Amino acid sequence: MKKFFLIFLFFSFYVFSLSPHKIPSVNPLAKPCPQISSEVQIPENQRPIEEKIVPPLLLKLNSLEPIKVIITLTDPPYEDDLRKEVVAYMEHKFVERNELYGAENLKGLSAFPIIIAKLFPDKIKEIAKDPWVFGIEEDIKIFATRTEGGSLIASDQLRGMGGKGKNVAVAVLDTGINWDHTELKDNVVAQGDYTNTTGDGYDDNGHGTACAGIIAGTSGGMAPEAQLWALKVLDSEGSGDLSYSVSALNEAYEYRNDFGYPLRVVNMSLGTTNIYDSNCDSVYPAMTTAMQKLNSVNIAVIIASGNEGCSNGVSFPSCISYAISVGAVYDANIGGASFGEGSCTPNGCTDSTTSADKIACYSNSGNRLDVLGPSHCARTPSLGTGYESCFGGTSAAAPYTSGVAAQIISLRSQTTPSELKNALKSTGKSITDSRNGVTRKRINAVEAYNYLTGGSTMQYSQWLAVATHAEGSGGSQWRTDVGVVNKESSTANFEFYLYTSTGTIKGTASVSGGGSAIYPDIVGQLSYNGSGSMEVRSDRNFILTSRTFNQASIGTYGQFLDGYTTSLGLKAGDEAYLGQLTENSSFRTNIAFTNTGTTSASLTVYLYNSSGTLLTSYNVNLNPSEYKQELQPFKNKAGQTNMASGYAKVKINSGSGIIGYASVVDNKTQDGTTIPLKK
Repeated sequence: MKKFFLIFLFFSFYVFSLSPHKIPSVNPLAKPCPQISSEVQIPENQRPIEEKIVPPLLLKLNSLEPIKVIITLTDPPYEDDLRKEVVAYMEHKFVERNELYGAENLKGLSAFPIIIAKLFPDKIKEIAKDPWVFGIEEDIKIFATRTEGGSLIASDQLRGMGGKGKNVAVAVLDTGINWDHTELKDNVVAQGDYTNTTGDGYDDNGHGTACAGIIAGTSGGMAPEAQLWALKVLDSEGSGDLSYSVSALNEAYEYRNDFGYPLRVVNMSLGTTNIYDSNCDSVYPAMTTAMQKLNSVNIAVIIASGNEGCSNGVSFPSCISYAISVGAVYDANIGGASFGEGSCTPNGCTDSTTSADKIACYSNSGNRLDVLGPSHCARTPSLGTGYESCFGGTSAAAPYTSGVAAQIISLRSQTTPSELKNALKSTGKSITDSRNGVTRKRINAVEAYNYLTGGSTMQYSQWLAVATHAEGSGGSQWRTDVGVVNKESSTANFEFYLYTSTGTIKGTASVSGGGSAIYPDIVGQLSYNGSGSMEVRSDRNFILTSRTFNQASIGTYGQFLDGYTTSLGLKAGDEAYLGQLTENSSFRTNIAFTNTGTTSASLTVYLYNSSGTLLTSYNVNLNPSEYKQELQPFKNKAGQTNMASGYAKVKINSGSGIIGYASVVDNKTQDGTTIPLKK
């Protein structure tokens, strides 16, 4: 089978009697330089030139041949018409003072402060000294790569709830779209060719049409009432320059409200063989700038993670922090499947067996991956009037996700890209990649929508005093694993609410009747760094436990934290004790409380030494769902640094549902012992 690559997709539909609207392409450098007010401030970047020229390009500066580059200038803090004037002014002045008017392929973008040109290496080093330069990168090549997964991800259920994509446009950056196809002819409203090959956004490869059909095909698309933009950034061979995609994103931003429904989603099923296991923003300043600006106007960017078979990262551009990076699972059992070579699988890869929700061997995976979407095999529109019988790859997983995004936004228009990303990452089925141990959610349209609207209700609720993913003392790493046991014979659906100082994060899961599950590093799975209280809700009676542990090179040191119902917590007038507390050079004591009730609470903690002498007391005020931990109160509040034994008495002054514990930690190993709060 032919090698899979990522593809960018931009779609937006508008009912035209003939062809979709041609998107204007404006080069500010082809027009006179505008005059701007002297009050306009243009930011400068004083970093050394070796930090402005991205590392891959730095390695090529000894070449004697000219290199096509993308120059990203500092972003002016202005919007709308003033922004366009300032951008044009900056590009003209930059070209003028650096004597670039004769450069080959010289072009400026209208909404982003970006200039494209072919320059000799010595010129690149020279212009990097300019204080307006934010970053310079090579204009690399990007390639295309090649389901009935709608039922798997509950997209059909969300359509039944009215989520059909109405009032949402999706831009597909790809090989174009065949807008003559029966399923697409009423949806494509805007088009443009950035490859300089065909003059319009009509597909001459088939890849873009297949992706568009998954997103908004009228007979089988996820969001059949969404509009599409056909932005051709890849030629008939599925190849295109990075600058083509950056130019298309520039015009997507500029004309986002001009062709029917507002543009809210960008689908990109394209990429390179460059693999990154963390955000790659600093390596690709132009694409990062473009995506950041799109996010700022509520346009989500969804990108395939790549089909190189890598388990140590995802491809560019899905590695950019402003993107939602999508890997692939099978949507059903299609028998054994073999795939062509990738940069991490030079001899290809084979899945001897396949099944729904099994991660495909070609799918790139790693810490930067956000979610998983269905892939092989999708029946979707192709060139002409026919259909592709088995379209797949992460190029299919991304448009499935884009279609779901359009569904959700059509029902909840205020959804921001960050909210969408969080909802998709926090809901759906958890799947662990056996190649690297990375666990991610396979998207579920209904669960993601309910997450955003609060539409889910559960009968049973239990609490954990704390769940954490944070750094501790001495380089220690604290993590929390959560365990659930379904006490009933029917499948239990779970909702995990992590209450933090900055807001609430929600995740979902399900466990078969009579089954159990452990969710490793649950706070990390929810993409949060820090600690908070956790509430677990379910539609079935269940048992909740947890293990909060310290990660060490030789293994883990853990402490058990039980689950509590609110009714088991302390209420106003209650007193309880924490015993076996130590504060000296060998051990330290931390004390923590969580309010599981619905009203604010206050309590007083009294600290005693082993002889029963009161050392000091302090008050704790807790809002509903709030968690607070006092680090070493015997040392920091009572001045005790050599106390072998002590205890604490806790009195609840107001509120109810208060749970708490003390953690006595070995200073050498960072091993913690849980001391429960007892009446």
